[in-house]
Amino acid sequence: MKYLSQLSAISSLKKVAITSSLFVIIVAFYNLSMDKLSQDQNTYRKANRYIQEHMPEFAQRFFKEKKDLLKPNSYYIYSIELASFFDYLRSTGLFNDPMKLSELSKITPEIIENYIEKIRTITHKGVTKQISDRTEHLKVSALSSFFDYYVKNDFISHNPVSKVNRPIIPNGAGKGSTFIQNLDFLDFVLNGKLPDKAAIYQEKLRRRDAAMISLMMSTGIKASECVALDVDDVDLERNIITIKARRKPNIVYISPFLVETLSNYLSERIKMLPVYGNDTALFLSLQMKRLTIRALQDVLKKYTTILFGEGHNITSRDLKNAFRFNSFQEFQNMYATADINGMSSCSVYNYYLPYLEQFEIKKGALFSPNANIKEDTNENRQ
Repeated sequence: MKYLSQLSAISSLKKVAITSSLFVIIVAFYNLSMDKLSQDQNTYRKANRYIQEHMPEFAQRFFKEKKDLLKPNSYYIYSIELASFFDYLRSTGLFNDPMKLSELSKITPEIIENYIEKIRTITHKGVTKQISDRTEHLKVSALSSFFDYYVKNDFISHNPVSKVNRPIIPNGAGKGSTFIQNLDFLDFVLNGKLPDKAAIYQEKLRRRDAAMISLMMSTGIKASECVALDVDDVDLERNIITIKARRKPNIVYISPFLVETLSNYLSERIKMLPVYGNDTALFLSLQMKRLTIRALQDVLKKYTTILFGEGHNITSRDLKNAFRFNSFQEFQNMYATADINGMSSCSVYNYYLPYLEQFEIKKGALFSPNANIKEDTNENRQ
């Protein structure tokens, strides 16, 4: 009887332990989901502040529809771009304040062109510079989407932006940073020194930054995929990492150099005490939270602007494009390139159509049927 009572006590303890574990897991998932929800709500709150403070009342019709179609960050960007446009209209003195819906049809292509000319140059920290063609294209696209909504709903008869020339953005991906630039970049991260106070933080973060940057260079991983990596996604015994952020989880083999670099960082990472909810994250910030995409971009900018100068900044996109282009050149095959980079073959085709044509021309020029006949004849004789 005594033995049975001990067994029942142990069984009860196990049930309590399992129940407690399940409760902890549920609470953790709830907290994470609430954090995400609160971030989205904060983004919407900031966007709505722009809408209410900078735009006429009728603009809310457009944003009410877009809230169901856009992600919170995209919704926020739309609010910033359109707030800038309505601020410009107010400064011209051509419209009522607040503007009325009936006045929307009075906006001409000339007014749009003058606005675009005004926003082409920006001043940041006392330095005036011109925005890129891609940035200008995005701003004009947001404006065009706004007018398209009111044309579709018969509030106005035409879209004035349709008669405005937009910057031509070439199709396809760029080649990214060069091999020499990447080598110099990685060498500076491993051995270079940053000036002043930045050098103190650099010593604390050197192994993390080296692991992160070499990982992007050697695998073509995106910034979002990089920061989403967990410690369990790295298997140094089999020399692989698992990228779960893609359409389907990709197992990517890594080089001995990258294994050593990641191992050096992991020896520091296992000693860290992350903030609750960030325990599994591979790359942590100084605040012991999972590194964000913006923080990752800031890390790249910090090193490259010091190394190459203020006007030359290697981004995560440059590193990704460099790896993608090199892998395409190596294999000259859409499907192999797509598989390695976690893309669809259609995307590779659209990106590298000009290079595919060059490859076909080269392949055709090198084709020699006489050489093939000679080789076949020699093999038959043997």
